[in-house]
Amino acid sequence: MSELQAELERRVRAGESGLLLREGTLLSCVVAADAGELLSRLSAALEDLRTSSSRERVRGLGLDRGFRLEELTSAALRLGENDDAQLAESFLRRRLPREATLILSRAEGPLVLGALLEERIGAAPSRTHYAQDPDGRLRVEAFELHVTEHCNLRCANCCNMSPLVAEKFLSVEETHALCERMSTVLAADVFKIMGGEPLLHPDIAGVLRAVRSTSIGDRVRLFTNGLLLPSMKDEFWEALDELTISDYTSAKLKPHVLEMARERSRRHGFVLNIKSVNEFSQVLSPRFQADDARVQKTFTECWLRHRCLIVRGGRFFMCTRAAYATDFLERAAHEPVPGGIALDRSQDGIALDSPELIARLTDYLNRTQPLAACRFCFGSDGGVEPHYQLGRLEVRDGILSRQLSEGVRG
Repeated sequence: MSELQAELERRVRAGESGLLLREGTLLSCVVAADAGELLSRLSAALEDLRTSSSRERVRGLGLDRGFRLEELTSAALRLGENDDAQLAESFLRRRLPREATLILSRAEGPLVLGALLEERIGAAPSRTHYAQDPDGRLRVEAFELHVTEHCNLRCANCCNMSPLVAEKFLSVEETHALCERMSTVLAADVFKIMGGEPLLHPDIAGVLRAVRSTSIGDRVRLFTNGLLLPSMKDEFWEALDELTISDYTSAKLKPHVLEMARERSRRHGFVLNIKSVNEFSQVLSPRFQADDARVQKTFTECWLRHRCLIVRGGRFFMCTRAAYATDFLERAAHEPVPGGIALDRSQDGIALDSPELIARLTDYLNRTQPLAACRFCFGSDGGVEPHYQLGRLEVRDGILSRQLSEGVRG
């Protein structure tokens, strides 16, 4: 057991809370209520743990980067004397990374949950070399489809450019076919149903069932801003595996909507994650980056290229920025590519009908050279802005961020 693991267990057993940052690893402990149903207390503790490890909180420790539960390597849980340990472990195992260790203990007093989270933002993730598993597929951290590309919000700095793209859906049949095709070459820890806003899809329950009928991901997680949750019927809630709600400060959800989601989670047994989002990172840049060394650094240190793998338009991309590059160049306000520079984007993605697709994908994911799309991208190293909604005129003019687009408009 490492020194930090021992400290984690000690703090949890002692009922302590708070944050400790040491050598890129965050130790976070939260104390839940000492009364109420066990699963409700565990859910609240996980929400608090997610919040405590956010960029906003960790910034107080001198690090301008946050942590995600996907970075969790060890967790410790102190249960009450009468709490069901088997139920608690089953609940947490569905929500923690599959390789994370879990230590359970008992003591009088409130439930305490602690975790060690390894800082990977801005550094290479643990899975940086891709090779075929024994079943012949590539194991990846995350793979996603944007089943709805447009959105009912106009968030500044949306890295999927939802405010600027046209209305578009993937049909249930298209979704199933893509997942079946990709499941022959990829196995994802998490399959993400994203957008845009997925709940705008006319048959989102059918989409969920189609994805879950394939072997593309160990977990199927739908991301939403939550605004349309009150209109969802039982078939939607029944089809869910995991639901992540982004509660944006510029489009706050009513408390009763969040409570409804918690109640549906308990009733239907899906995993619920609620994230309070106060700011967005600047990802897409309106200014062309001509410095080869800077572009190489952006690519090398970018964790997004390991967690935002996507298929769009019949091609596989290692990030959504590359997938939406054509839309960006056509619709967003940006500096033109300087004269004399050829921006060859043909190698930014891999056609799904390519011969020997898995070999092509392996080479592509293991590449060390930047994509052409990196010339207009900050990767995971951009600054942050408070979360806000773009005006209609800004959307018309292709403005993705007021701060970044200063001097580029027109």
